[in-house]
Amino acid sequence: MPTTIEDIDVPGYERVVKGINEDVGLDVIIAVHNTKLGPALGGCRFWDYTSTDDHLTDALRLAEGMTYKNSICGINHGGGKAVINASVANNMKTPQLYKALGEVVEMLGGSYYTAGDVGTEVADLKYTKEMTKYVGGIEIDSSGPTATGLYNAIKSAYNFIYINDDKDFEDVHFAISGVGKVGSKLVNKLYLDDAKLTIADINQSTVKRLQYDGYGSPREIEAGSIISIHTIECNIFSPCALGNIINKDTRHLLKCDAIIGAANNQLDNKETDAWLFENNIIYVPDYLVNSGGVIAISAELDNTVDMIDTQLEKIGTRTREVLARSAEENIPTDKVSREIAWDRINNT
Repeated sequence: MPTTIEDIDVPGYERVVKGINEDVGLDVIIAVHNTKLGPALGGCRFWDYTSTDDHLTDALRLAEGMTYKNSICGINHGGGKAVINASVANNMKTPQLYKALGEVVEMLGGSYYTAGDVGTEVADLKYTKEMTKYVGGIEIDSSGPTATGLYNAIKSAYNFIYINDDKDFEDVHFAISGVGKVGSKLVNKLYLDDAKLTIADINQSTVKRLQYDGYGSPREIEAGSIISIHTIECNIFSPCALGNIINKDTRHLLKCDAIIGAANNQLDNKETDAWLFENNIIYVPDYLVNSGGVIAISAELDNTVDMIDTQLEKIGTRTREVLARSAEENIPTDKVSREIAWDRINNT
């Protein structure tokens, strides 16, 4: 059976398509939210969805988030996302599956560039690249730049919140949920700064590895529960796994001063953003602080790799700008960040 696409009409989105290839188990939704700054750029998520509505909702939220991320971080790309329903593929990634994804991306004619995301690795993208040139993130491991950008945001936010210009985080308590590619790199950076660390992950072996250095010596890193780590009393809670961890059912359990993490879509809605603001918990929008990865992918596509470090430093600058405006105008940080993103889009 050939790969086919079907358009889905979604108000506020430039184009949303469903790509199908039953022979290889492909069921993908690609959402292109906005391309005023340039072709949409966003990764491909491989995830198990129990319903068509959940599949579509996640694709739409992620694509919109990429519009804000790509705008506020200063790259010339719009927002889009691809989401493969892993359950249709029997949770099996194959070369044929990702080649079929490439066929769908190619059918969009360059309006969307794909890349890696949860469940999609560089090895998978190489098969996609055989079918289309609209692929990024193959030559650069984006987890490193993502962790560096997140670290820069944390430094900037910490100095703003506590009016502290120290270069390290001695005795500052971080609770980190998810210590995969990005979270583990953040842990290593903060450990070198003498931070107090509590970490959790669904993969206990990952946690245990981080509790020892490269020579087998133990490190003072406490293991927490992935179910309750958001309830730990700490200075900064850093969600670095999947989104929606902070919602109407969990927000009242928070015991942190600030939330600064790499996970996408950490908040369930704008109401939670307002609730955090009203309860004096500072939230630094995820699409700002985790933009290091897309900065690196954009640099790969545009041949501007030598500018990555400079752009990553600007994440800290923009973080301070958002926090300052939020305090001065007495409005939640997510609202400030979206206004900044839309200003750049509308003035292009």
